[in-house]
Amino acid sequence: MGSFEFKRYYFLILLSLGTLIFLFQLGARDLWEPDETRYAVVARDMRENGNWILPHLNGKIYAEKPPLYFWLVNFLVFFLGEDSEFANRLPSALAGLITILVTFLFGERLFNARVGFLSGLVLATCFFFPHISRWLMLDSLFTLLFLLALYCFYLGYENEEVRRRQYLLAGLFIGLGVLTKGPIAYLSLPIFFIFALTQKQIKKFWNRNLLLGFLLSLVVVFIWLIPACWMGGEDYIKRIVFGQAIGRLAGSGRHFHSKSFFFYFIRLPIEFLPWTIFLPSAILFGLLKGKNKEFLFISIWFIFVFLFFTFSRGKKDNYILPLYPAVAMMVGVLWDSHIWSREEGKGFFLGYIFIILAVLVGLVLFLTGVPQKYYPALTAFHSTLLYALLYLLVGSFLSFFFFYKKRGWASFISFVVTFTVLHLHLSYSLSPKLNAQRSMKAFSEKVLSRMEEGDELKMCLFRSPGLLYYTRKPLIEEIWEKGRFFEVLQLPQRVFIVIQRGDLDQLKRDLQIEIAPIEQMRVWHWDLTLISNR
Repeated sequence: MGSFEFKRYYFLILLSLGTLIFLFQLGARDLWEPDETRYAVVARDMRENGNWILPHLNGKIYAEKPPLYFWLVNFLVFFLGEDSEFANRLPSALAGLITILVTFLFGERLFNARVGFLSGLVLATCFFFPHISRWLMLDSLFTLLFLLALYCFYLGYENEEVRRRQYLLAGLFIGLGVLTKGPIAYLSLPIFFIFALTQKQIKKFWNRNLLLGFLLSLVVVFIWLIPACWMGGEDYIKRIVFGQAIGRLAGSGRHFHSKSFFFYFIRLPIEFLPWTIFLPSAILFGLLKGKNKEFLFISIWFIFVFLFFTFSRGKKDNYILPLYPAVAMMVGVLWDSHIWSREEGKGFFLGYIFIILAVLVGLVLFLTGVPQKYYPALTAFHSTLLYALLYLLVGSFLSFFFFYKKRGWASFISFVVTFTVLHLHLSYSLSPKLNAQRSMKAFSEKVLSRMEEGDELKMCLFRSPGLLYYTRKPLIEEIWEKGRFFEVLQLPQRVFIVIQRGDLDQLKRDLQIEIAPIEQMRVWHWDLTLISNR
């Protein structure tokens, strides 16, 4: 069988496995608070009110994110014919699937088809990347565009004949990345600049073709940004340009998730499981024994993204998603060497021993209730976490057994199969358990069952895009002052108000009034109460 046949089979296996992992039960659960419902409401507003340039949320300009993902959602809603959970998540899931395939192509280009195949399998079965790609989130799409920009840059860097075309394509993908999550899409430029410096070939990257690609990226961005800023005014310019570009780095503002310096040092090893156990050996093998420019490139990619977001005060797990293809390729290089050359056995052995002991200790602590004691929120995820630990233990033992028997492919595939089953298990079993906690759908249905034509719905002292989405109200007034709350109670028409129980008790004391709850339900961290003036 020739190399082309192998490449085709590798591609088809990754496509089949990725389709199963990323699309299975994709629409089986509700949209959850706060991000999924917020993005779904913004997309719906675009569709229903024609605000295609300037996104809106509950009647107000939404300056937190650019519009590309919302455009894609609406395209799929038109194509599928319904506004569903599946349609809203499909752009993210498809982006995750395509990222697996591009990682395969990139790994093949940098190393060989086997490395690309192994890297795609690693990325498809690590814990966090498939998980976040099945959410209505922007990061999977951004990661794909970031990866495509780097891929095109590398193709142009290596081949002068296609350099202009590839750099223009890279500029196109950067521009689309900006339309997805903002100026951080330009981080691909310093990554390649540093790589070119290490190779002492800066003119192969920093040249007229790069300028053309950069200008194209600006054209793509300004086609949207100029009319958006003209329509949004000075406040929108400050929020979308300066707030999103600078605020996230400084960790300022209530949406910018300021965390400690060591946040990613803890999260990445956990969220890249089970392949984390091989990452130290992969880095050492690639840098100390590999000594090739290809591994140096993915190392610069990984280190730069990791350090950039580590030194940024605004941190979330999904911010570092663009480095996942790089670390997947690192592990792919190591496994390819082990399977075909029988190298690095000691590093593998120590990794297996560490992960098996760590999982056993984790199981003992978990079964004795120690983590739940300090983090009560884990109680709700008891069975899910227990299953994850058991899968990790079984996969580690199987993989170690075949490793000990010197059957490299079987050792690798043990992890792939085990974590594929884990992802499918979680996709099937997790939704019913968490919907009651994170979904506003059930409470919204209770609200709608109480309302009749002509009734109004308002929110008091809290904001829920899920209530907007699942009641399908175009607008819901948000009440933030006691005086306005009292005015609403005096309105002649019937008004329903959703408020948290503690806030209602406080308002009743302050205003010296009595209001009986109509419906009550706990959703996420809200203890919600429905009241009415009639």
